[in-house]
Amino acid sequence: MNVTERVPADVLAALSPSSGRALMLGHVHPDADVLGTLLALGEALEHRGWHVTAGGPHPAPAALDFLPGIHRWEVLKTLEGRFDVVVLTDCPNPDRTEGLIEAARGVAGAIVNIDHHPDNRRYGTVNWIDVGAAATGEMLYRLLVALRVSVTPSMAQNLFTAIHTDTGSFRYSNVTPETFRIAAALTEAGATPAAVSSALYERRAPDALRWLGESLSRVRVSDDGRIAWLALPAGLVPERFIEAEELVNYPRSIGSVRVGFLLRELGGGRVKVSLRAKGDVDVNRVAARFGGGGHANAAGCTIAGSLDAVTQQMLEAVRAAVAAPR
Repeated sequence: MNVTERVPADVLAALSPSSGRALMLGHVHPDADVLGTLLALGEALEHRGWHVTAGGPHPAPAALDFLPGIHRWEVLKTLEGRFDVVVLTDCPNPDRTEGLIEAARGVAGAIVNIDHHPDNRRYGTVNWIDVGAAATGEMLYRLLVALRVSVTPSMAQNLFTAIHTDTGSFRYSNVTPETFRIAAALTEAGATPAAVSSALYERRAPDALRWLGESLSRVRVSDDGRIAWLALPAGLVPERFIEAEELVNYPRSIGSVRVGFLLRELGGGRVKVSLRAKGDVDVNRVAARFGGGGHANAAGCTIAGSLDAVTQQMLEAVRAAVAAPR
């Protein structure tokens, strides 16, 4: 793969020095997409002589404790000292840092924004947005190759996990041959796909199946069979269970369904919505109507209102998206 020329020169310039102080900054409720990419890049920079801090406004979820280097992830409420570079990955909206990006602007030489979301707000001093990449992890692999980094097994495991989750286990329609070539290269570098799948899907807590049954009993399907949704009241199941399960994929998995979505009541009059689509239904446009975003087949937003009211709002919006001419 000839990947080096596909990394912008300004990205390489920001990360090429042989030493410096770097912050790997994550968004709220960090997932494997962001943790895997930031931990891999942080390790690569440390090998080049950098001092690296990795963290964000929220802790890493327990379900991802298998990621190499995850013990170093810090919960940050403020930033101390200056940084030569601050890197954010897979974070299209700077508001998702709970103010840390604003704090970074005053203490960073450069803010590098690496992402593949089409609605990225280009908030960095350096922006690398590749909407053709199926996962931000693909971009990070290209970056490590361009930096002439020797990819270690721990970097490979982190990046493979990031790509695996960002592509829905390689199931989304934006997966390309390059996605698999990079996954193969990471496997050759030491990633273990079986261990990643086992850690993600075969470590359920003893009560998890009961919570899964409680959740799935609430799945509803529209009369025409094209829309399915799952609405979870606050406190119905433990937060750690929700973090460990991709519940939105269950309504989406129904054969006739074009769009599946999950609604989670957060408390304080807010509901978090995750949308997944099949084929050519663009749920990114649905999420954007409510201040969110994502990809055509995977997007999300947070809406003020009661669980019932938001469910009805979302149903109306999704029905319109499914019925829209293509």
